[in-house]
This record gives sequence, C-alpha cells and structure tokens, in this order.
Amino acid sequence: MSKKLRNTILIILGIALLLLGGLIASNIIIKNKIARFTKEQLPQNILATFEDVSLHLLNGTLTYTDVSVQLQNKSNDTTHTYLTANKVVVEDVSYWDYLFSKEIHIEDIKIKSPKIKYYKNKLITSNDSTKSKAFLTLNKPLIVDELSIDNATVTFFDTDEDDILLYVENVTIEVDDITVDNTTLSKRLPVTFLNYEAEADSVFLKVSPYENLTVAHFKLKNEKAKIENLHLSTKFSKVEHAKMLKQERDHFNVTLKEIEVNAIEFGFNNRKFFAKTSLIALTEADATIYRNKLVANDPTIKPLYSKMLRELPIDLTIDSVLVKNSTIVYQEKVKQEQPPGTIYFDNFNASLSNISNTYPEGDNTKISVDTQFMKAAPLHVDWSFDVNNSQDNFTFKADLGLLSADKMNTFTKPNLLVELEGETEKTYFSVYGNSAQSKIDMRIDYKNFKVNLLKKNGTKKNKLLSGIINIFVKKDSGDNESQFNEGSATVTPDRTKSFFNYIWLNVSAALKDCLL
Repeated sequence: MSKKLRNTILIILGIALLLLGGLIASNIIIKNKIARFTKEQLPQNILATFEDVSLHLLNGTLTYTDVSVQLQNKSNDTTHTYLTANKVVVEDVSYWDYLFSKEIHIEDIKIKSPKIKYYKNKLITSNDSTKSKAFLTLNKPLIVDELSIDNATVTFFDTDEDDILLYVENVTIEVDDITVDNTTLSKRLPVTFLNYEAEADSVFLKVSPYENLTVAHFKLKNEKAKIENLHLSTKFSKVEHAKMLKQERDHFNVTLKEIEVNAIEFGFNNRKFFAKTSLIALTEADATIYRNKLVANDPTIKPLYSKMLRELPIDLTIDSVLVKNSTIVYQEKVKQEQPPGTIYFDNFNASLSNISNTYPEGDNTKISVDTQFMKAAPLHVDWSFDVNNSQDNFTFKADLGLLSADKMNTFTKPNLLVELEGETEKTYFSVYGNSAQSKIDMRIDYKNFKVNLLKKNGTKKNKLLSGIINIFVKKDSGDNESQFNEGSATVTPDRTKSFFNYIWLNVSAALKDCLL
C-alpha cells in the first residue's frame, strides 16, 4: 500500500471517527439538555420523565421511549393527571429556523399509544385572579406542522377508580399547523391551529349519578362530526330509581342511530367560550321517558326555553337542527295501583332554526314538528319565541287530524280514571303567552263524544257519575253556522313545572270550554 493511499484512508477514518464522535456527543448533549429542561424549565407542578431519548442528527428526529408526565396541584403535591406513552417521535426539527429564525419549527410529532388518567376529586382549582397569566414561558415560539396521537386510551375518574366519569378507547387525533408562543399561552385556548380530525370507539360518559351515555363510534373531520349508535339510559330500574329519589326525576331510555354536525367552529371570544354549527341532524331517535308522579315534586322554578338559552354561560349558535324518523314515548305514573299512562309520538320529524343566544333581537327561534299522535292522528306543530325577549313571549300552534277518542285511554284511564268515546275530526289551537300568563284559542270538530268515569280499580264504570257528567258534555260539535265548537281560556303557569305542562294546562282549559 502506497503512503499516499494509506494517508487517504487514515484521513477518511479520522473524519468518520470525528462524525461518529460528533453524533455520540450530540446525542449526549441533547439528552442532557432535554433532561435539564424537564427538571428546571417545566413548571413545578408538571413532572416529566422518559426512559431514553435518541437523536438522528441528519434529519433532526428525536425519539423518546417510555414517556411519563404527571400534573400536580399548585397548592400541594397531589397528582391529578397521569399520562404515559410508549413512544414520542419528534420529526424534522429545523436547525435553520432554530438558529436564524428564532423559532422552534417541527415537521411532525407522533405520540404512540398514550394512556391518560385524570382524577376529578384530586384536582384543586386555582383561585389566582390573574386569569390571563401564562402557566409556561417559552424562549422561542413553537411551530408544529402536524401533531398525531395514535391508539390513545382516556379515563376520567369521578370519586375513585370504581367511579368512571369518562372512558374512551382507540382514540386517534391529528392537528395541523399548530403555533404556541407566549401570546397564545396567556389565552384560554393556549394554542392556535388550522385543520384537525379525531376518531374514537367505545365512548362512555357518566352524565349524572343516575344516567350514563355510550357511543359506539365518533368521527370528526373537516369541521364535520358524526356520532353513531348513541345510548342515554338511567342506570337503575324504574322501581329502584323511584326509591332513590327525594324529588321526581325522569327515567330515560334513549337510543339514536346517528348524529351529524356540520361546519363546526369553537373557541374563545374575550375569554368566553363560543360554539357554532350550521346543522345538527339526528336520525332515528327512539326515546322512552318515564316519570313517577308519586315521588315528591321538584319545587324549583323551571324557566322557559328562551330564558334557558339566553342565560347560557357560553355563546351558542346553531343555525338548524333536523330530527328525522324518530319515536317518542312519554309515560307518567300517577296512581300506585295503576300502570303508567302513555302518550305516543311516532314518525316524529322536526325542523328547528336559530337555536342560539347570539342572534339579534327579532330573529325568532322556530320549531316545526310533524308526527303521528297516539299511533293514529297526524299532528303538526309550529312554535316560536325570541330568545332576547325578557318577557319570554312565545307562540305555540297545533293542528291535529282525525283521532278516535279511545286512543287517549292509554293515558286517561290509568292516570285520570277517565275513559273516552267518540272521535275528533279536526282540532286547531293557538297559544300566545309569556312566562307569566297565556291565552289559548281552540276550534274542534268532534262526534259522539262521551266521558265515562271509572271506579278506583280502573276497569268498572261509575255509571251514576258518568251519567251526570255527560249531561253537561256536548255530544257533537257545531251548530247551524259551523261544524266546530270554539273555546278560549287564560292560563297562569305552574312555574315549578315544565313548558309542556304549561301547554297542557292551556289545552285542558280550552277543551273544557269547548266540550261543556
């Protein structure tokens, strides 16, 4: 081997050894800097550790393994949130931007199989009045082109590990064009971003001590969300539920095949959260709602829906809601010895517009419903109100088609011990009211109407009382001038009851005026 060739080889080997040494040294230096950052630069209530970190110097890729992060209360050392991940990959850290653009620019962050556990009862919220103060200070802005989270599992605990508040598995999330700097960190939403998408299976949510909600599949992409096979149900049987209650509360069993939400926007305006959507579509809801009236009444004031929307703590804007091909069954138990009375709404379709507390005064919320009432009669409803009207003015109009009176007996017999005969050809009524008072006008066309009062067992007729009351009931509607009977009434609401009880009080009063 010539001397020149030997020198060349030695030079190449020397350069290679220098590069190798540089890579090893760089890895050690970077690892030490990251370790020092996690110990010294993070807030004291955030603890972060990892088993190992490696750096690919040529493409600027950092790989962390067995990552663990704990979030503690600022006032004590109690940990309320745990995050672990098998691997976190930070790809293509731009050295040029770091050195010359005064920013940290990362092409991609991948978080593999993270597990998040949050204990609600361990969190102590801060009473710091400086709400705009950032919880972290960055020396350079952080820009991430893409953040992806794969196969995550999220568990929130309410009081202990046997009391799950939220559980979601197989979560994937992707967020693009993320920016974090000292300006964003001082805001309620401490980051800015553009596109985002998420997907998850097997969602469980504890809605209250009595109800749970589950979702089979959830997907969010391009500002559109789709939820499949939702189920909201009371955890206890109707009998167990009633025994647990000090005040009456509905028992739910609601399934929903699909929910679609379009043009989603959310964020903060002046530190107040807002949510917007152009359309929410609910397909094939099947709801059974049961109330045991033998349980003590809830004496709290029930505001009308306009006031409820007006006083929401967030800015809500829903342009349109559609309910398609749905069923609603309402059951009410009034007498201990009788089964609950039942009201049916089949083939329920509804269109709602301006469900919002952000529209200007004069833009009414409008609700239009078409359904089959008591499995027999077509029912159309138009309902409107102005959320900005402090008197809570509303209009509620209904048009009911041919209904055999005995169809109502599934409700009137067990609850009122009243059996009805005859049929109503057509019924119209309009309610104009507010939170203090309402007036109803009704027109009804009916034939061969008869009321039978039942004895306590609910099966035998009380012939004497039935005969007396039918003396005062008009058998057929109309006279020489019109086939309709007309009636009206003025009603004061029971403010401890719902809006629909308010409508029922109006209908009941107008029927008395029409029939007697």
